[in-house]
Amino acid sequence: MKAPRIAVVAGYMPFFDEIMPKGYAQEREARGRDLGRAVTPEGCESVYLGLVRDHASGAAAGKALATGGFDCVLVVPTMATPAGYLWETLGPNPQIPVILYAAHETATIDAGFDMPTLCRNSATVGALMIGNLLARAGRPFRVVVGHGEDATTTADVAAELRAAAVAGAIRRARLGIFGRPLDGYDNVAVDAATLARAIGVTTIDVPLEEWNATHAALGEEDVARERAFVTGLAELDDRGRPQEAEAALRLSGALQRAIARHDLSAGAINCRGAFGVGRGEHPSLGCLAISAATARGVPFTCTADAITAIAMLIGRRLSGGALYCELDAIDEARDAFLCANTGEGDLGWRGCHSRVFVSGADSGRYAPGCSVRQVLPQGPATAIGFSPNAAAKGGFTLIAMEGETLDEPQVALSVTSVWFRATRRPMRAAMQDWIAAGATHHCSLSRGHLAASLAIVAEHLGIGFRNI
Repeated sequence: MKAPRIAVVAGYMPFFDEIMPKGYAQEREARGRDLGRAVTPEGCESVYLGLVRDHASGAAAGKALATGGFDCVLVVPTMATPAGYLWETLGPNPQIPVILYAAHETATIDAGFDMPTLCRNSATVGALMIGNLLARAGRPFRVVVGHGEDATTTADVAAELRAAAVAGAIRRARLGIFGRPLDGYDNVAVDAATLARAIGVTTIDVPLEEWNATHAALGEEDVARERAFVTGLAELDDRGRPQEAEAALRLSGALQRAIARHDLSAGAINCRGAFGVGRGEHPSLGCLAISAATARGVPFTCTADAITAIAMLIGRRLSGGALYCELDAIDEARDAFLCANTGEGDLGWRGCHSRVFVSGADSGRYAPGCSVRQVLPQGPATAIGFSPNAAAKGGFTLIAMEGETLDEPQVALSVTSVWFRATRRPMRAAMQDWIAAGATHHCSLSRGHLAASLAIVAEHLGIGFRNI
């Protein structure tokens, strides 16, 4: 997965140069750079596009923003800044999420507060100016106001940037679809044009002929590479049927080639037909391939579930963990959901014990290939749903249900299962609300409490949000 890429733009107003000290513009340029560097989240890359001080510099920053592959932009008015200058940067790039950061330099106003001091401390005025134009245009944006050297303020900006970068990545995402959903599974499908209009996601239908050719082009080195990757993260048990394990590794290698060819951000495959177990040569389930791709930061779902692939992409980028699963049943005494699936996982989930094994009938019905069993660590977690919803803002809803994963279930399932207790109690009430929100039957279970970040993502995408 590519590191999230953040643009930083600072604002300036030359009108007051004659009353400001020598070198003030250079000082403001350095302040914008320093403020941007201080709030860049861990694992993200920020690029300083410089000081916008007139229409020309604003337009130049706008061109750099358009061509730099940025996921979001941080606007730092270092003082009152004419909105028209910054609009030259932001106006031509409506798809890029915006965070305004009005960073104070002083916490005390005393008797010596003169006009130059006022100019130096007018960042909130600059934020108001460009914020007004963004609001006029109906452009989503978020704002943080606080002292630039305050740890709480910088943490707040970093959190906003991380969520905004996820929203920006979604707007530029490329979703690969391998096969059609299972018969009757209309609830996991989505119209590609509607999805693109709403949140910018590009859908790529990978033809079966291309998929078969990709398989045929695989060499032994590709299989060996997949084996090395998988065994570096999990146990691999072929149960005395090594040819089935190899077929699963081949499918994983083919998926990696397809991801690279189409520059995919996420995807969905139906491995229960010609794209998997129905192949004439090396037939296999896709569970191992899905789990390995998700570990690499390109989350995949089964049953060609396109909408939950979006939920997985959001959850994986926010938290570094995403399990494709269902909220299957409720244990009333424990007051927890038993979450399970048919053999998918996230081999990159930190602190998680993983086992890959030749499946047989463990995936729900007999099929060649491999399934995955994971024991998730206990701790905060969030179930994430995503779906078209005609009654929601933008025609889609992002749904969050925070809670915690508990001890490992002692059940007869050989695939992954986990107890998840929602914060909303009891679980029957949580499930009622989850269904009423329009969630489909699959979700992404992701690490941490993510509702606040998911609300920010939905706001930047211009879609609805429900927190259960």
